[in-house]
Amino acid sequence: MNKLQGIIISGFGGFYQVRLEDGRIINSKPRGRLKQRFDKIYAGDVVELSLAGDGAGIIETIAERRRSLNRPHIANVDQILIVLSWRLPDYDLLLLDRMLIISRRLGVEPLICLNKLDLLAAGEEEQLSRLQSVYEQAGYAFYAFSATHGEGIDALRVRLRQGLTVMAGPSGVGKSSLLNILIPGEQAEVGAVSERLRRGRHTTRYTRILPLPNGGMIADTPGFFIVELPEGMKPEELAAYYADFQRDEPCRFEGCLHENEPDCAVKDAVNAGEIDRERYQRYLRLLTEIREREVKYR
Repeated sequence: MNKLQGIIISGFGGFYQVRLEDGRIINSKPRGRLKQRFDKIYAGDVVELSLAGDGAGIIETIAERRRSLNRPHIANVDQILIVLSWRLPDYDLLLLDRMLIISRRLGVEPLICLNKLDLLAAGEEEQLSRLQSVYEQAGYAFYAFSATHGEGIDALRVRLRQGLTVMAGPSGVGKSSLLNILIPGEQAEVGAVSERLRRGRHTTRYTRILPLPNGGMIADTPGFFIVELPEGMKPEELAAYYADFQRDEPCRFEGCLHENEPDCAVKDAVNAGEIDRERYQRYLRLLTEIREREVKYR
C-alpha cells in the first residue's frame, strides 16, 4: 500500500486534517497502535498516512519532531512571530522579554512584531524608534506595521517565506488582522478589545496551520495572557539569553548575575547608556522571580 506524506494542519476531537505534499487536505485519524505510542499528536507533525476505501486518511507513522511547543501544542516550529500592539492593548515589554527567553531556550528564532501603528499619536515616533533600536541592538528582528492599513508588511512577508512560523501573543493585538493581510481571502475572525480590561477577546479557538502565498507556513494559535519562564531555570542561566549583556571586557567575577556584584561590566554598560536601563530593570525582575520560585519549590 502506497503511503502519502503530509503535515497535520489542525486537529479536533481525535480527528486531524493533513495537508499532503500536492496540496490536498485529507481528514484523517490515527491507527490504534499509533495512539498507544504518542500521548499527543500536534499540529505541525509530519506524518505518513494511507487512504481508506471512503477516501479518509489513516495516520500510520509520525516523524521524529525537531522540536515542539507545549503552549500552544505545535511541532517542528522554525520561527515564533511575537505580536504586540502599540495601543489597545498597550504593549507589555516584560511579557515580550519572557517570550524572547522562552523562544531562544526552545531553539526557535523569535521575530518581534509591533502592530497598530495607525494608533501612533503625534510625537510618539521617537518612542517607537527608541523601542525598535533597543531590541535590534539586542539581536532581534523587529517589524513595526499597521495590519489594518497594510503598511510596513512587505519586509515581514519576505522573512516568512521559509519554514513554519507560529504566531503568538496576547489576544486583541491584531493577530487575526495580520493573518488576513498575509493570506488574502482568509478572513480570520477579528475580535474587539474589551474596554474594561483593555485586552482582547480570543477569536482563534484552536491551532491551525495555513500555507502562505509566497512560500512557508504560518500557525494561528489561541491567544494567551501569562507566560511563565521555563521550569528549572537557574538564576545564573538568565543573562545568557540577553545578547546585549555580552561585553568585550568580562565582569570581575565569573558567574556574575549583574545585580549587586562589584566591577560588573553589564552594570557599567547600563550606567554608560550602552544597555537600555528599563530592559535591565526587567531582567532584575525576572531574576527575582526565578529566585522566588526556587525557594518556593525547594
